[in-house]
Amino acid sequence: MTAVVVFGVIAAVSGDSEVVWWLVVHQAWSPPLEMGWYALVLVLAGGVQGWALWQILRGRVVGQDAGPDRHVRRLRRVLYVYLAIRLTFYLVFFLPSPWWVDIARDVVRLALVVLFHRVLDGTPRALRFVALAAGTLGVVGSIGEEVFDELDVRAVEQIFDLVRLSGWLWSLWMALILVAQARDGRWGRVTMWSGAASMVLAFLVVPLAFGLIGGFGGFRDPAFTMILGLSGAQAVLMLVWLARSAHDLAGPHAGAVPRRERPVPARAPLGRRPLPVAAVVLPLLPALANLAHGLPLWIGPRGAIESAFRMRFTGPSLLLWLGFDLLVGIGGLAVLVLVAVTRRTRRLARATACTLVIAAAVGAVTAVTARAAPDHTAADLSGGDMVFDYEGAQIYPNWMFTPDVETGEIFFGISPLWHSAAFTVSAIILMSRYGRRPARRSPYRVAVAVAASVVTLFLLPAADHARGPFTSRSDCERARSTVGEYGQHVESRPMTGETAFVCEVRGSDGSSFSQSTPDLALVAYGHRLCGVYTRNDPREIARIRETSGVDVRGLTYTLAEICPRAAAIVKAASDEEEREIAEREAEEQRMCDEAPRHRPLIRPESASVRREPLWTDHGSVEAYEEDGENDPFEDGLSELLEKNGLVAALPGHMMIYVYSDVVTCVTTETYRRRPPVETRGWHHVVEVGYRSPTGEIKLGDPMGGAELPDLALHGRSGDYRIRVHYAWFPWKGEKRGGQRLLIMAYPGRGDEVVVHRERTDP
Repeated sequence: MTAVVVFGVIAAVSGDSEVVWWLVVHQAWSPPLEMGWYALVLVLAGGVQGWALWQILRGRVVGQDAGPDRHVRRLRRVLYVYLAIRLTFYLVFFLPSPWWVDIARDVVRLALVVLFHRVLDGTPRALRFVALAAGTLGVVGSIGEEVFDELDVRAVEQIFDLVRLSGWLWSLWMALILVAQARDGRWGRVTMWSGAASMVLAFLVVPLAFGLIGGFGGFRDPAFTMILGLSGAQAVLMLVWLARSAHDLAGPHAGAVPRRERPVPARAPLGRRPLPVAAVVLPLLPALANLAHGLPLWIGPRGAIESAFRMRFTGPSLLLWLGFDLLVGIGGLAVLVLVAVTRRTRRLARATACTLVIAAAVGAVTAVTARAAPDHTAADLSGGDMVFDYEGAQIYPNWMFTPDVETGEIFFGISPLWHSAAFTVSAIILMSRYGRRPARRSPYRVAVAVAASVVTLFLLPAADHARGPFTSRSDCERARSTVGEYGQHVESRPMTGETAFVCEVRGSDGSSFSQSTPDLALVAYGHRLCGVYTRNDPREIARIRETSGVDVRGLTYTLAEICPRAAAIVKAASDEEEREIAEREAEEQRMCDEAPRHRPLIRPESASVRREPLWTDHGSVEAYEEDGENDPFEDGLSELLEKNGLVAALPGHMMIYVYSDVVTCVTTETYRRRPPVETRGWHHVVEVGYRSPTGEIKLGDPMGGAELPDLALHGRSGDYRIRVHYAWFPWKGEKRGGQRLLIMAYPGRGDEVVVHRERTDP
């Protein structure tokens, strides 16, 4: 969006619009017009695309995945695949799309049809099966047409084209899916409106705009830019529908089908019967006059609107117009008025009246623009037949418009003004009887009530509530820590009481308290919640939750500083946690105390048995001597460790692997000469060479934990041999209750790795 706006301004100043044109239209050819009014159209189109990208790329709401079932997961994946295909081949990158790409797209569409049928199991069965049938036939027809067109079998291709009804079956499936989504409850408003707007643009707005413009006279016609913008908006909205349909399925209602109970609409009284009867009969009278002459059409081949649809529109738009003309011609609007009179709801009455007014306007335009003798008469057509071809099909049959035997005239129907007059009177009756709003209060009473309220507010004294001191989050952070001498960070004494409570509230994200509340009001509110917490009345707690959205039982640690009851609970929990930690540490200490002890075969120079158990964060014990030549993070020692799985060493760096979640009991021994090899009682024994540059070999947790005694011989630097013994030992019936390490070090040359005992299971 920023790029489109910036380059749009540059284009308006410099007159060079190629960049903003490429950003919005994604085509390499030059813009159709010189810089002018259409720059605003491009910027608006870029805004729509930016909004669409935001809707597509932001995904589902974090933390609201309700764990949908497998059909929902499959539907989301197929929606994303279909979205990727449309973006890659048809909308953004415009990659070549041979016939097999179109077939792959149709296969994905077929998967959408089947999976939507499985997921929308809460909608009426009839709607689901009609949608399944329409979508399946539409996609199968499209696949068959593509295949047999590639095979050049024209007869079979025309059959499949007839099966899919020029895309109408897929449009019917889309409309039914939108209705089912609206009834289901798992999809949001953005999803529904984007899908509906895409259909309206595709089947009504774009064809209507194309027809009213009358086509465009080439690539550089301004009409081309407008048609291109509308088509692009339709494609973008369809992408938003695909993405949001997948995103919403991972929302909080992904596993349920909530149904919103709608209030029963109020029905107006029927009133005197002549008026509703007249409203139903009036639209039927002009239709009966035409049907008496054998003409089941309302407009027929006359007028500017019919000419625009017939000459300029193709495909679904033309069929839509012909169907509407036939429906009105046989009295279909009278049926709509009858339904409105029977139900008598204000919304239905208004919708029916609006439809009647639109039909009346179309009839009036037709009457004004129709000629006495239409251009497309029998005399103007070869053979005297009333034939209008559309893809090889005849629109109007010959018998509809045949000349009279005596006069030779052609009957095109009574004047559309009769229809318009009947529709207008019927709409007025509906609005006057059933479309009016409920009775309102008298405006004089409303004015008096407003004046009295305003005067009262002006005359009554107003109390001033002083804000008092306000402690911000930064103030709390400065109070918790200070800077001592020489810039050292020194922790201050812990805060207690009301000050600690205020800082606890200020430092919490998503707190139940307002962050803009002054300290005095915040403390007062905290004491009030403390009373609720102490009484622990379920009804009072539920009332506070409903009115204020505050769960008092979840504020134990927040209220502990000012509420004795909460403080007692926090202290009890802390004591219990400390007791459990002490018991666990004592148990671990007993494990190491009772672990088997090593008895050296020769006298070591130094030996150490670690009394406390050793714990590591990541399961490794390392020794690293800084000499300025090696980097422990880039020397590849962890890869060497994977070869034997126990120990690896490089000059100045050694690593031993243990399990991080098991107690480790360690014994270290340093010898002047090579000790005998011991493998009995051990599950893994490996010896490696190590060069000490500083004469200090201290193994420990690299994350800053405990450190083992120095393995070097009286500070001697140089070459050493390190022999590591590893074994499991049982504890309370478990074979792998704990692990023990015996680490031997002695001066010796050689870098070879010797495995004295391969790893075995206990």
